[in-house]
Formats: sequence, structure tokens, C-alpha cells
Amino acid sequence: MTLKDMEYVCCIAELNNFSKAAEKLFVSQSALSQSITKLEEELGLQLFRRTSKGVFLTYAGEIFLEESEKIISQTKIFKEKLENLSSCKKRTLGIGAYQFYGRYFFPKIIPEFNKLFPDVQIKIIEDSQYNLEKILLEDEVDLVISAFLDFNPKIVYKKLFTEDILLAVPKSNPLNQKIKDEIVDLSIFKNESFILLMKGIKARKNIDKICESLSFNLHCILETKDFETVNSLVDQNMGVGFVPSSVEKLEGIKYYKIKNAYSSREFFIAYKKSTQKPYIISEFTKIALTSIEKK
Repeated sequence: MTLKDMEYVCCIAELNNFSKAAEKLFVSQSALSQSITKLEEELGLQLFRRTSKGVFLTYAGEIFLEESEKIISQTKIFKEKLENLSSCKKRTLGIGAYQFYGRYFFPKIIPEFNKLFPDVQIKIIEDSQYNLEKILLEDEVDLVISAFLDFNPKIVYKKLFTEDILLAVPKSNPLNQKIKDEIVDLSIFKNESFILLMKGIKARKNIDKICESLSFNLHCILETKDFETVNSLVDQNMGVGFVPSSVEKLEGIKYYKIKNAYSSREFFIAYKKSTQKPYIISEFTKIALTSIEKK
């Protein structure tokens, strides 16, 4: 019994005539009759009652027709879904990321993704973390990679990894002598000059929360938009600063963990629940998770 057999039975039942059914199915009447006879023999049941007034379903034929219509309908839906997935491979995928992390993520993820989906054109928009959620909701990109403090009910969040926020201190700073392990007590640096991210940048909120929870007032001498700038200025002995654990470790800096509830943050792949590209986004997410774990 095949799907073609089911389609033959449905067509004959609709027209009540072998000749008309054969014409609609683009087969000869003899071939159609032979197929039905072979099917009835296989099932051990008579599906049609042949009379001078036409061809009619038996009780067994009615059950066969009912189930066949369900299977044909589900098969059609299944094929349409597969065709939609196939068309996804030739689409554009828009990805948003904060510039610093774009350099960190994409060399790990994009080459693997491109091997599996060479026909997908990737469009990368590097923007501030503040704007990433906005451009996602406005459909300027299909997904974003970012840390989030707040969660929008319209968005799906898939956790990539957790990253520590470290305190970067010039090796020449004498306060290093007071630190006995890798975890630092921030109160030691209460009189130091700090280089920070600008207010409004999401990562700055983590830093402010760390200090607020410790009743620690920072003496900020310089603000910048980029962690690498913070890292470079600390290396030049301009002050101390907060940087993520993914930052390039420079020879002139000591990096310390901070014992605090806000000293780490979670990174997510985020996309709209109403996305039109569920298959391609799902595959990108799987590759991203695998690539991050490997590295």
C-alpha cells in the first residue's frame, strides 16, 4: 500500500467512475483498475462495489478513504514545511551584536555556520547594547547576541555562556601587594582613579550595581564606549578599570575576580517569538552553542 494507492482510491470515490478517475490521474483505465485490484488483494478487502450505475465504496472502502484523506493531508503539510525549510537556506540572516563581542563571537561561529549554510547571506550590524533589543523588535535584524538585564515577553532568550567581570589593575600599582589570591576586595581601591564605560551602556549597569552593593563610590577620571579602550588605558597605568573575562590579557595588567553577585553576566542569543525564520535561527543557535563550548 502506497500513497499513490490512497490517491487513486480518493479520486475514484470522488468521481464514482474509473474512466473519469483515470483521465484525471493521467493513467490508463486498465492500469488504474489493476492497481485497485492489487490493493484489494493485498488488503484482503473489497474497497469498491462495481455496478451499472457507477463505482461505490464498500464499508471497508469508506474507512480506507477516511484514513487516506488524513494521511494525504498530513503529507501535504509535511512537504510544505520541508519546502519552507529549504527556502530558508537562500535567505539573509541579520545578526546584531555589540562591537566588542562581535569580534569575540563571530570568528568562532560564522565559519561553522557557513559550512552548513553556504547560500545564506549574513548581515551583521554592530551597535550599542542599548540599541540591540530595539533593532531586533523593529526587524532590522533576525537575532542578537548580547547580555540582558531585563527580559521582554516578545523575545526568546537562549543562554550562550556566563562571563565574569574582572578588575584590571596595572602591575606597577603597589596595591597588588595587598592581594593574596585571585579574588579582590574592592575596598582596597577606594581611593584609586577608575576608567569606566560610559553611562547608558548595559555593561556599565553591572559595574554600578557592584559598587552600589558594596557602598563603594568610584572616582572616575575617564569614560569610554569600549572595553578594549579601558584595557589599553589601564595597561598605560592611567588607572584601574572593569573589563570582561573575554578581553585580551595584556602583559602590563593584573586581572582579578570580584566576589559579588553582580560580577558576572549571562549572554544570550535572542530572537522574536514571531520570527519568520525559525529553522535558520534554530540552526544558528545550535552552531553557536557548540562553537562556544569547543572554544
